[in-house]
Amino acid sequence: MHESHGHVQAPLMKVLDNMFGVPKGLLGRLGGRLMALEHAKINPFVIDQLAVKPDDRILEVGCGSGAASATAASRATGGFVAAVDISPVMVAQTRRRCRKAIAAGRAEVVQAPAEQLPFKDESFTGAFAVFTLHHWADPKQGLSELRRVLRPGGRLVIAERVYGRGNSNGPAASEDAFASFVSRLTEIGFADVECAEHEVGRRKLTVLRARR
Repeated sequence: MHESHGHVQAPLMKVLDNMFGVPKGLLGRLGGRLMALEHAKINPFVIDQLAVKPDDRILEVGCGSGAASATAASRATGGFVAAVDISPVMVAQTRRRCRKAIAAGRAEVVQAPAEQLPFKDESFTGAFAVFTLHHWADPKQGLSELRRVLRPGGRLVIAERVYGRGNSNGPAASEDAFASFVSRLTEIGFADVECAEHEVGRRKLTVLRARR
């Protein structure tokens, strides 16, 4: 029974990964559109948590469909927004959504992993990630990279789904993994680390906030 169940689960997990983990091909493009719809209320909420100002320089790690980066660019009207994702499908979608800001020199979208951010030290005043941290190959290294590229006093906001906090289905971080993320932020020198649970558009999310 267990072996049969595993055979059923493996193809399903591959489909989900192609749609939402590291989006690829047609499924990846569809996944991006679904993410934009699903996160229609969540993205503005996260940007509110980051308190984006007109002159901010903002980074999104794991930009997915690009909806959140586009929202950030609409608020950082005199600043700059950079977005990274390891999926070329998501990079293409984000470039389309941010095309006006890119054309105006106020945004750029780069294919890159969280663990190797292609930016100089202290490049940004704020950074955020929405439901992507648990997908990173090495979350601890990714968090260290975020600290490197943030300026002193720079703000960090990370939204995650966590199992056991109103999330029993779909991709999410385990309680232990999430606890390790919180510990890592303190270990590498982030200050004012806090976490709070929210319900936004019937979705449960846990928000980590910290300051470089």
